[in-house]
Amino acid sequence: MAFVIGTAGHIDHGKTSLVRRLTGQDTDGLKAEKERGISIDLGFAHFTLPGGISVGVVDVPGHERFIRNMVAGAHGLDLVLFVIAADDGIMPQTEEHFDILGSLGIKRAIFVITKVDMVPDGRFDEVAEEVAILVDGSRFEGVKILPVSNTTGDGVDALCQELAEALKGATRAASSGAFRMPIDRVFNVHGRGVVITGTQISGSVGVGDEVAIIPGTTRYRVRGLQSHGVDVESGQAGDRLAINLTGAERSDFHRGDVACDPVVATGAMRLDAAISVAAHAARGLKHGQRLRLHLGTAERAVTVFLLGKDSILERDGNGLAQLRLRDPVQAMAGDRFVLRDEQGEHTLGGGVVLDPDGPKLRRDDPHRLAFLMTLQVKDMPRALERLLDGAAEVGMLADRLRLRLNLTLQDFQAAIKANPSLVLLGNDPDIWVTCSANLERLRQSINTALATHHASNPISDGLGVEVLQHRAAPKVDPRLFRLALDRTIADQKLTRLEGVFALPSHRAGLTEAQQKKAAALLAAIESAQFSPPKWDEKDTDEMAIIAYLVQRGKLVRVAPGLAYSRTAYVSADQMLETHLLANGDITAAQFRDLLGTSRKYALALLDSFDRKGRTIRVGDLRKRGKPLSDST
Repeated sequence: MAFVIGTAGHIDHGKTSLVRRLTGQDTDGLKAEKERGISIDLGFAHFTLPGGISVGVVDVPGHERFIRNMVAGAHGLDLVLFVIAADDGIMPQTEEHFDILGSLGIKRAIFVITKVDMVPDGRFDEVAEEVAILVDGSRFEGVKILPVSNTTGDGVDALCQELAEALKGATRAASSGAFRMPIDRVFNVHGRGVVITGTQISGSVGVGDEVAIIPGTTRYRVRGLQSHGVDVESGQAGDRLAINLTGAERSDFHRGDVACDPVVATGAMRLDAAISVAAHAARGLKHGQRLRLHLGTAERAVTVFLLGKDSILERDGNGLAQLRLRDPVQAMAGDRFVLRDEQGEHTLGGGVVLDPDGPKLRRDDPHRLAFLMTLQVKDMPRALERLLDGAAEVGMLADRLRLRLNLTLQDFQAAIKANPSLVLLGNDPDIWVTCSANLERLRQSINTALATHHASNPISDGLGVEVLQHRAAPKVDPRLFRLALDRTIADQKLTRLEGVFALPSHRAGLTEAQQKKAAALLAAIESAQFSPPKWDEKDTDEMAIIAYLVQRGKLVRVAPGLAYSRTAYVSADQMLETHLLANGDITAAQFRDLLGTSRKYALALLDSFDRKGRTIRVGDLRKRGKPLSDST
């Protein structure tokens, strides 16, 4: 497994010289860097440690004017070489870089004190004491502090041994989730086309895969992959990758874009996050303050909306916030970021994305705050329930929900299993997740819609699924609504008869007067055989009786305002079958004569047969289709 390490530290403290000592490669490739003797942009190198451990190096600039480039290179690192010159000791960018590493959640570091050959004896111990004070109370407390001379090479071998030991025990998150790689470089290779590079932060990617670039909508095919200068067939989370894309132009891509699996190819405009103000920040964060967000290799203008009652977070303070962006960024739950002032002069803090799809909300929305707090403490069973509870959509597709919270399949399934209030509906690949409270509210809406219908239409058997959903839950996905109906029927709280839904207590029936009217209507339609009378659509009582007779199978509706008796409809079908078997096809005129009726009635019947697949229309002819079902 290959690892990626990075540098950090104040300008002119020897980061690039140290990388040159370790790798034999000069990461200052720009003309301006050569002329000025300082790093301006990110530099890249690779080497092999004792034990055959392959390592890629991201060398970052230290000057305060190039902090944005430093932040772009500091994500996704397995370990940081934090460089401090023995003659200067702790300097402003030392503290700022330290705060940035904390915001980005870097877990491993080795502090290297350079230029030890240029200072008197005892100075190393003094600087080491400064480092101990800097890291006191942080995740780097007790970190290794090593002396190195970039000039003579003294201490480099010991540093390599320490690096090998630190990385030997390093573990990396499995390559689960969707492929994502923030882009830090774009260039052309003669004969091959455009190449993008970056540190892969999740998932896997292989030659031939399709990838999306966010922001944007274009898809590209992976022509080739390299990791640490070697051709590979696939890349995994944590790898430094160079990806050669087909059909691409160099102008299509920029640092800050994200190459990703198309399933997560969306740009976020509001990020709900847990944020903290750096201990060395120049000032605190105010509600409504405009800032610069650094996420992955992207830099975006944002406005911070503090959630809760506080209107300011002081230095070393923590809180919840919604970051509202001017331009979209690809983000997922768990992504770390850095916040700097609007002018890009000071690092103020950072944090972690809790929900990349935050809705516009009130600062003190108790339901939303409770949800974000459960995410913050990683109580995923409760977080899933709070996200779903009360949602107008009632539920979400399991895959979409898992991606939104950026959970592995194993963690997602464990969270579902741990909370009995969560309900799964459907089957692979369309499994929906809802909660018992939502399901009960949906059932109450269905009950109310049906009860209202039964009260105003006592002779109706019930409502079809489309009408029922329109009245009970218009915002719910139709697939989820049907699954909820199925579950309610299975629980014996709803009945279904020939596609019509009703409450179990409902018994459709006619009054004595309606029974007499129904008998008269049925007798008139039966006696007319193939030329039945049209009914009065303005007579709501008559329309209800007709619908009742249709539901009971006494009549067959063929067109608005027109129905045949079951006997006449079946008889017409049998006469049609005899003719088609003998002749192969039939015209509307022939069918009219066969029935002894008018063209209007013959066409209405043929159109009904066409819709049911009983006949197949070819020009002016009808040919034999499938037989009518017994329920028709």
